[in-house]
Amino acid sequence: MASPPRPLLGLSLAVLLHLSPLLASAALVMEDGYTVSTAADLNPRPPSTGAQPYALLPRPRAGDLLLLDSTGSVLYTLALPVSADGEPRRLAGGAGTFGRPRSVAVDGADNVYVADREHGAIRKVAPSGYTTTIAGGYSSGTGRRDGPAQNATFSPDFELVYVPRICALLVADRGNRLIRQINLRPEDCAHETQKGLGNTTVSIVAVLGALFGSVIGFLVRHFYPFHAGSLHQPLFQQGAEAIQENPEEGHTDQLLRHQKRNC
Repeated sequence: MASPPRPLLGLSLAVLLHLSPLLASAALVMEDGYTVSTAADLNPRPPSTGAQPYALLPRPRAGDLLLLDSTGSVLYTLALPVSADGEPRRLAGGAGTFGRPRSVAVDGADNVYVADREHGAIRKVAPSGYTTTIAGGYSSGTGRRDGPAQNATFSPDFELVYVPRICALLVADRGNRLIRQINLRPEDCAHETQKGLGNTTVSIVAVLGALFGSVIGFLVRHFYPFHAGSLHQPLFQQGAEAIQENPEEGHTDQLLRHQKRNC
C-alpha cells in the first residue's frame, strides 16, 4: 500500500496543531462544592391553582421576589427566604391584562415592566398592583417606529432590561435586530443608596454642630463677663479699694502708700 504524499501529510499535521487548542478548550471542566435543593414546590395544592414560574427577579425595596407566570399571564410575589410553606401572592395580571409575557424588569422603586409581546406594548405595574401602559398603547401591529412611546411599535419578539445607571429601560428588539431605549422618570429610579445615607449623616452633623455652638455661646455669655471683670480689673480701682479699707488713716499716708504700690 502506497504511503500518503509528504505534502499532504505535512498539511494534516499543521491542521491538527492549529485545532488542538480548540479541542482542549472544548473539554468540560467540573467544579465541585455546590448543592442543589428545592426551595419551594409550586405544584397545585388545593385551594391554590399553583403558579408556573417562568422567571424570577428580586424587588430591591420590598426585599422579596417577583415571579412571572407566563402561562397564566400573572405576576406574583414570593417572600424571602423562599421556603416550602411560602405561598405566592398575586400582584397583577390575568385575562386581558397581559398576553403571555416572557420578559419582565424591576426598577429601583419596585415598579415592574412587562413585555406584552402579544399586544406589542410595555406595561408598568406599581408596587400596589396598579397597571398602566407606557409604550405601544396607541399602536397596532408590529414595526420599528420610534418617537412618543405610546405610538412606538416593536417586533413580536422583544425583552426588557432595567439599567439604573442611565435610569432607562433597554429593549432587545430581536425581530428588528435593534436595541431600543425608554428613558424613565427620576422617581422610578429612586432607591436607597449611600448617597441618601450621606445626606442623613450631613444633616446629623449640622444639627450637632448647631447645638454645640449654642452651648458654647451660652457659656461665654454667662461666665465670661464675671471672669473678665476679676482678671482685667484696673489698677487704680484696686488702689482705690485699698485706700477705702483704712478710712482712719490720714489722707497723706494713704497717698504715700498708694505711690509705693505703683512703683
